[in-house]
Amino acid sequence: MVLFVAFFSVLSLAAQEEGVIQAKMIVNGYFFKDDIKLPENATPDVTLVNDGQKNRLIAYTYDMTLPEELVNQAIPVEKVFHGTLFLEKYQEQAEMMRMTTQADGLSKPVVGEPFPQFSETDIDGRTWTNDGVKGKVMVLNLWYSGCGPCRKEMPILSTWKEMFPDVLFFSATYHDEALTRKITGQHNFNWTHLIEAKDMMSWVQGEGFPLTIVVDKNGVVRHLVHGTNEEKRASILECIKQLEK
Repeated sequence: MVLFVAFFSVLSLAAQEEGVIQAKMIVNGYFFKDDIKLPENATPDVTLVNDGQKNRLIAYTYDMTLPEELVNQAIPVEKVFHGTLFLEKYQEQAEMMRMTTQADGLSKPVVGEPFPQFSETDIDGRTWTNDGVKGKVMVLNLWYSGCGPCRKEMPILSTWKEMFPDVLFFSATYHDEALTRKITGQHNFNWTHLIEAKDMMSWVQGEGFPLTIVVDKNGVVRHLVHGTNEEKRASILECIKQLEK
């Protein structure tokens, strides 16, 4: 018995150029224009991947090597409409999923317990550790480029530095310096940005970005929240106010 992987209804792609194929899906980095089938015991992670514009494909990621006969059916990336763009976004998502579900990173922060020992480098080359934030309230916001809500709230978070000049505000991402500067510059995000902080990404554990953590002056985690909205940001601000009294 087999599991049939059917094409999922997605936004329609732009008209194809001559000789370019409009793929239906991407599976483990391979493109297909027709429905495919895999053994029923193969359970994929399913997401949507975009080309950086308005076009989307459904993406399946299996924790297995695809059978050779299936790989032979795949469309070469150079023949797929916006294939390189789709593949880049797919690989970015796959890397993010790998980092946020792995269990070999730093110990996960827990409310009421000391913040884990860490050593991370910011965008200007300075290394930060627990000793470097001792005696200060610290706020840490974990994000990545593909998280729309993360990017949308960046200008709002920037206003917090003016409200609490004595608080240490950090953002953390697994991106490199160039991409971090590009995104934070676009959104006027003025926190101290920790880059290539891959260990910290394991704290998300599939519960969603952004992840925002508030640590008191004694190094104890006092607030931790996944996702963002006005209510969640208000709860974070209230926690900071209480700790700064």
